Amino acid sequence: MNVVYDVVVVVAIVIAGVAVNVIIADDRHVDDVRVRHDHVNDHLTLPTATDQSIRMDIVSVYRLLPKNRTQFNIIRSLYENSTNLQLNFWKTAKNLNGFWDVMVDKKNSFELLDKLSKNEIDYLKTIDDVQKLIMIKERQQKPRRLHDESSAPYYDFNQYGSYDQMVSWMKALAKNDPQHVLFISVGKTHEGRSIDGVEIGQRDRSKRIFWIDGGIHAREWAAPHTALYFIHQLTSRHKSDPTLVKLLEEITFVIVPCINPDGYEFSRSSTNPHIRLWRKNRSAKQCREDSWGRKRCCRGVDLNRNFDFHFKESGSSDDPCSEIYQGIEAFSEPEARAIRDAILSRRYRNRVDAYITLHTYSQIWIHPYGHRKDSYPGDIRELYDVGKKAAKALQNVYGTKYLVGSGADTLYWDGFILGESELIPTARETWEGVKVVAGAVLERAQRKLETIEAPTAKRFRFGDGTEGSCYDLRHACKRWIAERPELCRTVPIFMRENCAYSCGKC
Repeated sequence: MNVVYDVVVVVAIVIAGVAVNVIIADDRHVDDVRVRHDHVNDHLTLPTATDQSIRMDIVSVYRLLPKNRTQFNIIRSLYENSTNLQLNFWKTAKNLNGFWDVMVDKKNSFELLDKLSKNEIDYLKTIDDVQKLIMIKERQQKPRRLHDESSAPYYDFNQYGSYDQMVSWMKALAKNDPQHVLFISVGKTHEGRSIDGVEIGQRDRSKRIFWIDGGIHAREWAAPHTALYFIHQLTSRHKSDPTLVKLLEEITFVIVPCINPDGYEFSRSSTNPHIRLWRKNRSAKQCREDSWGRKRCCRGVDLNRNFDFHFKESGSSDDPCSEIYQGIEAFSEPEARAIRDAILSRRYRNRVDAYITLHTYSQIWIHPYGHRKDSYPGDIRELYDVGKKAAKALQNVYGTKYLVGSGADTLYWDGFILGESELIPTARETWEGVKVVAGAVLERAQRKLETIEAPTAKRFRFGDGTEGSCYDLRHACKRWIAERPELCRTVPIFMRENCAYSCGKC
């Protein structure tokens, strides 16, 4: 069973909850390890990272309401091509029943609103001054941004912490309980930060892996916080909660709270909307000429589009100044490579049964696929059923209702400015949904893979008369290669060990 969900929690108009993207793997999608990400143009003249008193032009958010397909396509064109207006889309719609939320500064808003009016597209202003809202919602964070105490032996779940605080807390947990908690690093960021996390479980390499990460969208602060809450639940209740005791007997949780610490720390450095709402990673500037022949240089890549899954096919851009810039090639970014390399490493290879990545804003539980509408994996019924059960568990906590669907068929939007009073409730209800997925993994493991097809095999005889066989360990090898013929070449070690017959290695 391969499950991919995306749970996104909305608290209010611009107040974010948490999104969860889950994959429960039955070997069907060897390359289906994905992460999402956003953008902010870096060619602007921004205030310094420590100067929070400087205000730029007023930045507002507008909600666009298309009434027909022509208007919908005009808005979609703005989303994909109009980097000259420096539009930052917070929410995109997938059909005419949806709406689009876009952030724009006052200078560029005149051209945007003129274009909307000429095409008779309805709109309304939902946030008059984004920076003012940030300062109201996060007013208690401002002094902490410059004076974080990263050596604290505990973590305060009532507030947002720095990346150093997250790492220090995880190290302390591993030091205090080395039998059940292992501190790990999966890679380095563009700026050289270590991408850190923990393993929680029996420290038995035969156990199945449940991978959870968050914070790949820099501005989605609630996502790392929620991942840390999961760590807290697993480490503080692993002896007293019968459900967790049972899960941890069979499953090892690998949790990496913040995949994009460069972007996260940059977004914490100022209340200026162009900094606080930074979405991409912090990779070096890329330059290109726009349609007017002007040279434009911008930083960052949308990590969600940097993975080698239908790379550049849809919903991405070649423009470095676009919030959906996919990078120069698949896995060009160290953060994306870190996820790929960790999951395909000797330590975790063939063990990952579930994958969850956390995002923020809106109540949605998303399963595969996300690259195209009406495109689903073979186990869609099982994915949908588990998603419905998880959504029900979430609703039982505070009554929050979730839409269940694929990434391309449902709305996907990011909420960012979540008040600290909502942090623990958001994490608590999301945790209930995650436990449902963990239970599904455990149940499937206990069925001993009864429904898996026999591996493809070929018998042959050695020169000394003895017989042997060349076979595929994974029943999905043929389908993988049919969909991605280059896999035997691009992932040689994994495919040789698992798909020797289909890759012609006999």
